Amino acid sequence: MGSGDAGGPAAAAPATATSGRLSGVLSAVLTVLTCAVLLALGVGAGLLGSFGAGWLTRYWDAGAVPQALAGAGLLAFVALLYGVCRLVAWGSRRQSPALAFAVGYLAALVALVAYVPGGDVVITGHLLHYGYLFGTMLALVIGVVHSGLSRFPSRPAPAR
Repeated sequence: MGSGDAGGPAAAAPATATSGRLSGVLSAVLTVLTCAVLLALGVGAGLLGSFGAGWLTRYWDAGAVPQALAGAGLLAFVALLYGVCRLVAWGSRRQSPALAFAVGYLAALVALVAYVPGGDVVITGHLLHYGYLFGTMLALVIGVVHSGLSRFPSRPAPAR
């Protein structure tokens, strides 16, 4: 045996263990940063969505057509929110970023619905606004739960 074989497979093992630990730490840091960004995006989406929901009842008294359009718009928005929650989980291959987005969205929603001395001006006591409140909460909860139940496709095993 030559002097180049002295290190062999035994010398490569510590380097592999260190590399595995480092990649685990980097993965955890990346997940935390992703969750922080998605929390902020959830807050922003919650603010925009809530102010948008305030416009759903603008032409409510104009008749049945605006009422039907507002209801359809609300259902489309709730479905879109569910899809965004699932897409976040699929893109990150984890449930925690979807949960961070949902927590941010709901935090903004609760902050806008909180009692203020002059009354609530964004989300009022209208039937469609109650549908928005409970519909978005339900869509986000179901989106987070479904993202944890689904099996994301794993990476293919390396060929031997």
